[in-house]
Amino acid sequence: MASDAPSLSDAIAADFLTCPICLERLRGPKMLPCLHTYCQGCLEGLVGEGPGLRCPECRADVALPQGVAGLKTDFSVAGLLELARPAGAAGLTCALCPLIGQEGGRPAASHCLDCADSLCPSCAAGHRCSRLTHAHRVVGLQGYLSGQHDEAIRRRRAVPCPEHPAEPLRFRCQPCAGPICRECRLGPHLEHPCHTLEEAAEARRPRLAELLAGVEEAAGRAARGRAALEEEVEQLRRHEAGLRDVVERAGADAARRLLAHQQETLAALRRHVEGREEAAGLLRAELERQETLARGTAEVARRVLALGRPVEIVSLEALIAQRLARLRGFRWEPLGGPRPRLVVRADLQSLGGLFRLDLGEAEPGGPGEDSAQRDARGPEPPAPSPDPLPAPSPDLPAAPSPDPPPAPSPDPPPAPSPDPPPAPSPDPPPCRPPPTARFSCSFSVRVPGDKHRPRITGLCPLGPGELLLADEENRSLKRFSLQGDFRGAVPVHAGAAPCSVAAVGGRVAYTAGSRLYLAERDGALVWQKALRPTQASHAVTAAEGGDAVAVSVAGHLEVYDARGELVEKIFPDGHGRLAMVFVAGRRGRYVASDWHRRSVVAFGGHGQLLAELGEERLEHCQPGAVCADDRGHFYVALRELNKVMAFGAGGEPLGPFLTARHGIERARVATVTGDGHFAVALSDGTVHVFRIQYPGQGAGGS
Repeated sequence: MASDAPSLSDAIAADFLTCPICLERLRGPKMLPCLHTYCQGCLEGLVGEGPGLRCPECRADVALPQGVAGLKTDFSVAGLLELARPAGAAGLTCALCPLIGQEGGRPAASHCLDCADSLCPSCAAGHRCSRLTHAHRVVGLQGYLSGQHDEAIRRRRAVPCPEHPAEPLRFRCQPCAGPICRECRLGPHLEHPCHTLEEAAEARRPRLAELLAGVEEAAGRAARGRAALEEEVEQLRRHEAGLRDVVERAGADAARRLLAHQQETLAALRRHVEGREEAAGLLRAELERQETLARGTAEVARRVLALGRPVEIVSLEALIAQRLARLRGFRWEPLGGPRPRLVVRADLQSLGGLFRLDLGEAEPGGPGEDSAQRDARGPEPPAPSPDPLPAPSPDLPAAPSPDPPPAPSPDPPPAPSPDPPPAPSPDPPPCRPPPTARFSCSFSVRVPGDKHRPRITGLCPLGPGELLLADEENRSLKRFSLQGDFRGAVPVHAGAAPCSVAAVGGRVAYTAGSRLYLAERDGALVWQKALRPTQASHAVTAAEGGDAVAVSVAGHLEVYDARGELVEKIFPDGHGRLAMVFVAGRRGRYVASDWHRRSVVAFGGHGQLLAELGEERLEHCQPGAVCADDRGHFYVALRELNKVMAFGAGGEPLGPFLTARHGIERARVATVTGDGHFAVALSDGTVHVFRIQYPGQGAGGS
C-alpha cells in the first residue's frame, strides 16, 4: 500500500519545481520581490529595453539595477530541486569509478546521502572505510529513488553558497541578514557578528511560530470572510427575488388599473354621445313633422290661389292664419352645450419612473437587527396610496356655463365651431433596462521612455483586441492590447502633440493644434490639412463607411476622403453654433458634446437631428467624452459626477452605466470596440476595460 502513495519528491516536483514560464524544471531559481520564482534564463528573456521587467503573474514592476543575476536565489526551491531525481535506476552509473581510473562507471547500486553520489557495490564498501566519509550514510539505490530517505536528505545535505559553490552555507551574518559560507565568513564578512545556521534557526523559531500563527489566523479570517460573502450573496439573491416579485405585482396592478380606467373613460364617453344622439333623434323627428306640416299648408294655399273659387280663397285666409299660428307656437332648442373635453394628467407621463430603485447603502435596521434579519424578512409591499388615476365620471363635459340658455328661435342658430382638440401628449419612453458593465482589466499607460505624466486626450479601437491612445503630454500615439500589453507606438509627424485620434480603414487619423493628419500605422504621413483655428482642439472620428475621416471645425463636421479631399460638410439641423469638443461616429450616426449649449446632440450623416440631451438629462453637468456601440446606444461621461450615463438611440435615458463604484474618477475619453468592450481613460493615466453586458445576454455573449 505504501508503494502506491506518491513520494515527497514527486509531490514537490509537481507543485513547486515547475517554472510557470517554460513549464519545465526550474533552472537557477530566482525570486522576485513579489515572492514569485522563475528560471533565471526565463527572466532574462523577459527583460526588454527598459530598466526592469514586469512579473508575469501579478504584473508588478521589478527594478533590476544589477540585472537578473542580482536577484535573490530561492534557496528553499534550490534545496527542493536536490530532492528531485530520475524516475528509475536505469542509466545510473557509479560516480567514483571514473575518478579511480575505471573506464566507464559500473552500474550504481547505492547512494550516499551526504555526497549525493551514486556508487557501485565496490565503491560503496570503500566509501564506508575512509576516514573522511565513514560517517556518511550510504543507502540502497532503490530506497533512495522511491523517496524513503527524502527527510534524511533534507536534514543532512547542506545548501551550497551561490558565491562559492564548493562550500555549504554554515553561518548567518547579522548585519547583512543572510546566510554565508566559511569563505564568505573569512572574507568580506570577517568583522561582522555571525551565528551558525543552527543557532540562528533556533533563535528565530519563536518568531516564525508567531508568523505562522498570524498566517493561519489570516487564512481563517479569509475563510470566514468568504463564507460571510457567500451568505451575503445568497441573501442578496433572495432579496432580489422579493423585490422582483414586488415590482412585477406592482407593475401588473398599475397596468390593470390603467386599462380599467381607460375602458371606463371610453364607456362614459360612449354613454354621453349616445344620450346626445338620442335627444338629437327626437328633435329631428319633431322638426321633420313641423316641416311637413308647413310645406303641406303652403302647397294647399298655392293650389287654392291658383285654382280656387272666390269663396274658397276668402275662407283660405283664416285657415292659413290658424296654421301659421300653430307653426310659430312650436318652440325648440338646439343641443348646444360644450363639447366633451379630455385632460391627460401630467403625472401619467412619468409612469416610466413608476419604480425608484435605490442601490445605495442599505437602511439601518432596528435595534438588535442585523443585515441578515433585514434581508430574511423580504421586501415590504408598498403602502396603499390614493389611486393616482382620475376617477371616471358619468358625464365628461365640463360644467355648464352660468349664462342663461339662448332664447327660443324658429330658426336654429349656427352650430358652434368645435374647439381644437388638445395636442396629443407624447408617449413616455419605454422603460428598458440599461446595459451593464463587467470588469475586464485595468492598466497604466505610462511606458519606459515617457518624460512626463501621461495625459490621454484621444482613444479609439485599432484592429481586433487593440486600443490606440493619444498621449498629448508625451507627444505619442500608444498601442495597447485590451489586456494592457504595450505593443509599441505610432510615430507622429514632426513631434506634434496629438489630441484626438481615430482609426480610418488601415490608417490612423489624428489632430494636433489646428492640423489634421492621416498616417499609416508605421507613422508614414499620407497627407495633412490645415483647419480653421476656431477652437482650441478638434475632435476626429471615422466617417460612414470607415474610409473617410470627419473632424469638428467651427460648429460643423468636415469629411475628408482617403486622398485628403473635402467631400462634405455636415451641419446639424437647428443649431447655428456648436462647440463640438468630443465627437463619435458609428454606422452613419454621430454623437457630439456641445460645450456651448452644455448638451449632447445626435445627428445623421446628412445633419438631420436625431436627439438632443439638455442639461436636465445630463444632471446639470458639462458633458464629457461620448461614444456609441453597434446597437445604437451612446454613452456620455459626466466628469463632475464620476459616472458614465447610457442613452438609447432616441436619446431616452437608460441609467448609469459606470459610476465611482467601478473605479471611474475624472474620466477623460472613452470608446467602444467592435467586439463589445468599453474602454475609458482616466486623468491619472489609467485605462479601465469593461465588457458590455446587454439585457438578456448570457455572461459569455458578445
